[in-house]
Amino acid sequence: MPEMNNAKKLRGWSLRDAAEAGQLLEVTCQFCRTTYRFFPSDLLKLTTNVSLDRLACRFHCERCDRGDYMSLKVLQIWGSEFGNLKVRRLIKVTTVKKPIWEDGVL
Repeated sequence: MPEMNNAKKLRGWSLRDAAEAGQLLEVTCQFCRTTYRFFPSDLLKLTTNVSLDRLACRFHCERCDRGDYMSLKVLQIWGSEFGNLKVRRLIKVTTVKKPIWEDGVL
């Protein structure tokens, strides 16, 4: 039997479902082969509860600055992986104040 398409697997699964199941999200850039791992609860602080098949297109690689080669995988954490996996954690969210000017006539 052929393997099911990964996008179809992710379509019925949301960020909140992955956070409640204690899973990790692994985002990989297929262009430069850089991998980032996130906790879904951290991503829920930045975005709404979206399905996971639409989440990979929101990422951009920090190494090659491309967003069109990103793929997402859901990982279940096993006991032997604790202490070995590198995971990105959300520390704080800052807002940038950017002035917007308009030229006018006196």
